[in-house]
Amino acid sequence: MKETLNISVEKIRALWTQVERIHHIELTLHDHIGCFYLSGEPHILSGVNIHQSSCCKAPGKVRKKCLSHCRDKAMEIAADRKTVFTMTCWRGIKEAVMPLYRNDIHAATIFAGSFRDPEFDISGFPRKYQEMYLRMPVWDDSRLGELETILMTTGYALLQLAGNLHSGIEHEPGRKGIICNFFRQHFKEPVGVGELAAYLELSESRTLHILHDLFGKGFSQLLNEERIHHVMEYLLNTELPLHDIARLTGFSNEYYLSTVFKKMRGCSPGNARRRAWEHRLK
Repeated sequence: MKETLNISVEKIRALWTQVERIHHIELTLHDHIGCFYLSGEPHILSGVNIHQSSCCKAPGKVRKKCLSHCRDKAMEIAADRKTVFTMTCWRGIKEAVMPLYRNDIHAATIFAGSFRDPEFDISGFPRKYQEMYLRMPVWDDSRLGELETILMTTGYALLQLAGNLHSGIEHEPGRKGIICNFFRQHFKEPVGVGELAAYLELSESRTLHILHDLFGKGFSQLLNEERIHHVMEYLLNTELPLHDIARLTGFSNEYYLSTVFKKMRGCSPGNARRRAWEHRLK
C-alpha cells in the first residue's frame, strides 16, 4: 500500500515538473480546501505554494504585501469566474491564474509565470530588483489561450489523480484501517465516540477499549491528532488565516485550535508557520 502510494505521488510530482519544463513556465499552487493532503503524509506537492521567480523572493514586510495580493486579490477575482485570467502584482510581475473548482467549490488555484509587463514602471524599485525584473520574459497576450489550455488540462488532471489517491487510502484493510478512515472522513465534523461506535456497530465502551488496544490513545486524542495534521499542512502550504484553518479542520474557533496545537506541537501555529517560511526563504 505504502509503495503504491509513493509511486502515485511521484507520478503527480513528475507531471507538475514536466509541464514546467516543456512550457518554460513556473507553476504555483494554492490548495484552498486540502485536495492534495493525505492523512499522515506530506503534502503531495509540497513546496509549490511559493512563487519561485527570483523577483518574488522578498523580505518579511514586502513578502506580506505579496501574500495579500496572491491570496486575497486572486481569490476575489476567482470567485467571479471559472476560467483563466491574468494578474499583474504591485511589483509588475504578470501571471496567468487558473481557479480550479470541485463540486462548485473553489478548491485550488494555479499560477503560471513569471512575466514582466513592458508597460510597468519599475523606476521606483531598487536597482537589484530592476535587473532581475528585466531578465524575465515579456508577457505576450497571445500566450493566454495556450496557458488556459495548459492550466485547465494540468489542473483538473492533478485534482483527479489526487482524488484517486484519497479513494485508495480509504480502502485500507482491517479494523485499524476502518477507524483511521473514520477520522479522515469526519475530522471536520463535531463527532464523538458515539458516532465512531455506530460506525463500527459496537458499544461505546467496546469502542474505547479497541482504541486503547490498537492505538494506545483515546478518541479525543486521535481526533485532534488528525485535525492538527491538517492544520500543519495548511500552515505550511497555504496562506489562509488561522480562523479559516480552524473552520476547515473541525475546531470551534482559532483559540481552541491554538491551545491544542501548542499542546501537541510545543509552539503556537503562528510560530510554526513563521519558521517554515523563514526556512524556505533562506
